[in-house]
Parts: sequence; C-alpha cells; structure tokens
Amino acid sequence: MEVMKNKKVALYGGSFSPPHLGHASVIEALLRLFPCDEIWVMLSADRKDKQITADGKNRIKMLELMINELFPDAKIPILISDFELKLNKPTATYETLRLLKEKYPDHTFNFVLGSDNLRIIETEWVNGERLFQEADFLALKNPLIPLPKKLPPHITILNDVAWTNISSTFVRKLIAQGHSGIPYLTKGVAEYIKSNSLYK
Repeated sequence: MEVMKNKKVALYGGSFSPPHLGHASVIEALLRLFPCDEIWVMLSADRKDKQITADGKNRIKMLELMINELFPDAKIPILISDFELKLNKPTATYETLRLLKEKYPDHTFNFVLGSDNLRIIETEWVNGERLFQEADFLALKNPLIPLPKKLPPHITILNDVAWTNISSTFVRKLIAQGHSGIPYLTKGVAEYIKSNSLYK
C-alpha cells in the first residue's frame, strides 16, 4: 500500500482585483525562497471588511493571464484556487483553514502574508487568537517595519523580497481615471480590463 506524501502548499490569498505586479513580486519570492510542492493563489469571496469589485470569473482570467505572462516556466506549479469563491458566503481566514484541513488532510497550508500584518492577527482578525496559534504562516519581511516581539509559533520569515506598496485600490483608481494601469499591470491584464470595460 502506497503511503500518501504530505503536500506542502504556499497559500497566497487575496481579492486580486486586479492582479498587479505587487502580487507578482510575492509569487516570485515564493518561487525563489520557499521550497514547496505547489503555490495556490486563492481568490477571496466577499469578506465582512471588503466588497470585491469584479466577479470571480474575470479575476480568475486576469490571474491566468498574469501568471502565464510572467511565470511560464515556473519550477513549482502555480495553481489558481476558487475554493473560497465556491463557499458562496463571506469568508474569514480561520474558517478557510478549518475547511481546507477537512478537505485536504494530507496537505500542509502555509498562509502567505506581509510581516506588517503579524501584529494585528490576534486582535483584528476573525478568530485571530486561534488562528495565530494554529496556522502555519509564511511572512514576507517588510524592510521598513520591525518584526513584532511576539510571533506565531508556526512561522517562516522570508527576507530578501522586493517589497512594494502597489495596491489594487490604486490601480483601480488609475483605470477609472482613464489610464491603462501599465506599468503596474502586465500588458495582457491591462488589455483584458480594457476590452471588458472593468473598473470604469
């Protein structure tokens, strides 16, 4: 009988509305610095603190375009996950972790986040205290902000990353003003947004 190998996954969640070069820099850092079996880019559904401004189908297509443009020969598979989208309800990270562990008991999920978020997990995230203790975190070090003294018990810190403050909110604002979004978007994503009249 074959023993099933535990699969190590870097789980990078976000709205990706639209996916931009800041998101791409995170994926690049994961490919370069974090040995794992797969990278999952997971689109969030609406959250209690955030309404998403493009539907899941469009966001998936834009992610596909960006990943194919920038990482065609990635050594680690980069998979786009609609796991949260299919829940059809507002989501929170702790609930997602619980459901993922139920569905994929042979996977270890490492939640990707910026190190500046570590100080607010316990106090501001839904079920933050439990999440802080139970989750495996993968933090990209913000060079401008010192790490908090208290860190989650299961954490990997990635240094040597290209930190960027590009945000989807900023890119959407540019597009609404009639700009293409380039150079913050890849050419394919910018053309897709224009041809589908998104974020106007």
